[in-house]
Amino acid sequence: MVHQEACQLYIEQQIKEGLAEGKSPKAIGKDVSAWVGKLFETTIPPETIRTRARRIKTVGGQMTTPPTTPLNPPQIPDKPPNQQEDMLGKGKTRGGGRPPKHAAKKPPPPPEPYTDAVYFATIAVSQLSRIRVEDPRRDEAIKMVSDWVNDQKRRKT
Repeated sequence: MVHQEACQLYIEQQIKEGLAEGKSPKAIGKDVSAWVGKLFETTIPPETIRTRARRIKTVGGQMTTPPTTPLNPPQIPDKPPNQQEDMLGKGKTRGGGRPPKHAAKKPPPPPEPYTDAVYFATIAVSQLSRIRVEDPRRDEAIKMVSDWVNDQKRRKT
């Protein structure tokens, strides 16, 4: 913060000195902007300094408003309470009004949990149906599947 205040003070002093020497605000802006870049390692556009120099020239060398610092925050005038009510209207509150369109709709119900059980069972039946009737180990394969199904039923309960 001290760095910023020092930079502001330097700019004000250089503007006053330049105006006292008879320099134009444009020349002051260009020169001071270059020096601020070198001394304070920051960039301030020449247009900003030129505008400030014009303001100081017209006011007579006095700052119109003090720079804002943590000790001197910018002053924002408060409106009287009755004026705030007039702006809102009687009986109205801040944030009132029509709700957004998306708020009127109910959210969709959560989707049912996705399950692959029926899909896999269909594949299993499809594969088992490919076993030919003449295959000598067909009964053995069907018994294996039957045992597996019974075992799975027992695990669930």
